[in-house]
Amino acid sequence: MTWWFEDAVPDSTIEHPRGRTLTADEHARLAWLTDNASPVHGDTHRAAQGAFGGTVVLGALTAAIVAGLAEPATAVAPHAHRALARGWTRIVLVATVRGGDTLAATSEIHERRPDPDGGGGFVRRTIVGRNQRDEVVVRLEEARWIPSRTTRTTDC
Repeated sequence: MTWWFEDAVPDSTIEHPRGRTLTADEHARLAWLTDNASPVHGDTHRAAQGAFGGTVVLGALTAAIVAGLAEPATAVAPHAHRALARGWTRIVLVATVRGGDTLAATSEIHERRPDPDGGGGFVRRTIVGRNQRDEVVVRLEEARWIPSRTTRTTDC
């Protein structure tokens, strides 16, 4: 489900409906692609003997998937440059994620500032990622421009 600037009401939470299950080997592939040699991400035997009792998903992959699940509407061409995120101001990895876990996301809306032209505005929010047991696994804080429904010329 797409969400727009108008949906970002301060002190409310947007429930993002999609979820994403990580397969048992996806995190190992990303660890390999990024040259992360830590056995906790890809060596099942050694990871089982370590502090986590098995392999865990890279925190960067967890954050990226949760951010993707909470992505707002796509801006149309004249406004696309405005939609670039100003950046995550804080990422907190709260709990481990393992292959086979399903992630879901919500957005806690803190503030919104409309643009004078009505094309959208900036939203400050915390994206909260949870696993299938409803345990918080990651929190991402960000401020970014979100398009308004009035800027839509096609379904995004």
